[in-house]
Amino acid sequence: MKIICLSLLLLILCTPLAQAQNDIGAISQTLMHYIEGTTNGQPERLRKAFHPDFQLFLAAADTLRTIDGQGYISRVKKGQKYNRKSRIVSIDYENDAAMAKIEVYFPDTKRIATDYLMLLKLNDDWKIITKFINVKNYKSIQDLQTKEKQGIAEVKETLQHYIEATANGQPGRLMQAFHPDLNLYYVKNKQLAIIPGKRYIKNFEVGKKYARIGNVLAIDYENDAAVGKIQILMPNRNRIAIDYLFLLKINGTWKIIHKSFTSKVY
Repeated sequence: MKIICLSLLLLILCTPLAQAQNDIGAISQTLMHYIEGTTNGQPERLRKAFHPDFQLFLAAADTLRTIDGQGYISRVKKGQKYNRKSRIVSIDYENDAAMAKIEVYFPDTKRIATDYLMLLKLNDDWKIITKFINVKNYKSIQDLQTKEKQGIAEVKETLQHYIEATANGQPGRLMQAFHPDLNLYYVKNKQLAIIPGKRYIKNFEVGKKYARIGNVLAIDYENDAAVGKIQILMPNRNRIAIDYLFLLKINGTWKIIHKSFTSKVY
């Protein structure tokens, strides 16, 4: 009986680890479809990686610029090699939502791009939903080395506006934190579901307290693009939510452009 119980315990402990390894492997495969598809001129692999409603975002001339995903794919010519060297810097995921950071080097133009990618698990397949781009020039290998980050406090201030406003019923602060074109993305019945940001803000009544305890788990940024990972405890519902937030610095102010989220019982 002890042997049987031990076997059951090992099975229980190992199952979540095996699932995590499977998901990381599947996410990595999707990212490699994107990386190799753009490098080797394989638009069909990009279609495997991207959701049909995929969009790209970047800050240009202090305004939010949106690029249609299908248009992006159409510019990748089949069979044409592109001189770009890419690597996966990091992957973070919870349940059916994930965030990845990729660095892309362009030796011919002396430029380096940082791609922040948001993925959702739809019909058991990981798909890239949005991509945020930051591009900078470099002159030497020293410019590519990691430097001490500046401006973390500014990004965190915007995230705190979001956390405190949703807990304390302050829709005005939410409007201060969010870009007007913000949308929220999540998985519902294995399909992509989208909530317009303006509708989300209307859920919070002025002055009403909400049982939400928020905490910033991680921040990463490059120049005028950033991502934040937020944990929200909801004791009354016995749930914990994980928010992946994408921010851009527009007119000197960090704005939340996109939110994807997932939740689980705790």
